[in-house]
Amino acid sequence: MFTFTELEGPEGGDPRTLSFANAQVQPLDFATLQCAKIHRPVTIPLVWRGGTLIDTTIEGRAPGETVNASATLESPFTSKAIGLVKGGWFPSAFAVMYQKTTVLVDRNVVSQITSRFENGKRRGKQEPDFIDLFADQPIRINPLLFVLEGNRRTIPTPDEAAAQLAEVEMKLRAALPEAELAIGPDSLKGALGLIEDSRASLDCKQRFLRHIAPRMISPVAQRDVEARWKQIIEAADLHSVPRQSLVVLAALSAVAVPNGKSPAKRLLKFRNGYTEADAYNALADLRAIELFIGCHCLFPEEPMQLCTGDKDMALLWSGLQASNFRRSGTGFSYDMAPVEGLFPESLGLSWKDFMEEEK
Repeated sequence: MFTFTELEGPEGGDPRTLSFANAQVQPLDFATLQCAKIHRPVTIPLVWRGGTLIDTTIEGRAPGETVNASATLESPFTSKAIGLVKGGWFPSAFAVMYQKTTVLVDRNVVSQITSRFENGKRRGKQEPDFIDLFADQPIRINPLLFVLEGNRRTIPTPDEAAAQLAEVEMKLRAALPEAELAIGPDSLKGALGLIEDSRASLDCKQRFLRHIAPRMISPVAQRDVEARWKQIIEAADLHSVPRQSLVVLAALSAVAVPNGKSPAKRLLKFRNGYTEADAYNALADLRAIELFIGCHCLFPEEPMQLCTGDKDMALLWSGLQASNFRRSGTGFSYDMAPVEGLFPESLGLSWKDFMEEEK
């Protein structure tokens, strides 16, 4: 339930109060995140739709009515952990407002949790962050991403994966003992299965990224974008990377946005001397988004959040505007409508034409 109280009523009268429940909070978009200073207290617009009025002191309104509301949240909290959800993002704690939300946490969020909490209480004097509210909620955490990524910037071996699972379980239980951890007898088996299933694809994508890296470091003039896109597609074909994969889309966006300002370019981490480990780090972030998409396809009714401290990953997700998640044969399908911040309309080129072109 949400309750709002005015700072001052009409014409200086008593503040009025409005309480409603069952409303859907509209996720925040790419532009809002792009402007947000997540390391400072955040100010964000919030919109609620389809709520049920519970109680109010506003004349002419009765319990049971449908409520739509909007407000600007000015908080004392930073939002160093960003909660990705269907349709966009929220500050981390907002994304678990609904019971039974499963939170997929990446490695940097595990680090935030363990540095901020001990036995469910905040450590020392730290700047307040929305993630602090995790301690006050029956949060359900899935640490699969921590295990899949490993800690050596390469695919973890079975022994390393087992050690990572034990480590993350120990850390999270010490930090948030009231949290429900989605860890069971088959967790390691499931993680190892995903590692093996993605091994060949990951190897192809690493070779693809290292192939294109030398041409991706410097900004590309608008007149050269089409030629560079063709080179990216040729490299994807050469290394057996599906044109419709997220890594190809990210590479196209890295070229499309002027002056290296695409979050996809920062996410792919191109630099001089681009190594296999650099490519692995970038692909670990993209795989997290792909797994998040897979979860929505397999469990469309389950509330889910991917919690990350990587603003560029969050921008890529929000900018994709992914929707209509569904199973398609043995794989997954979804629709997307990338925003201007990923593919400027001024290019006069369609990313879709390049990704869907026949080999």
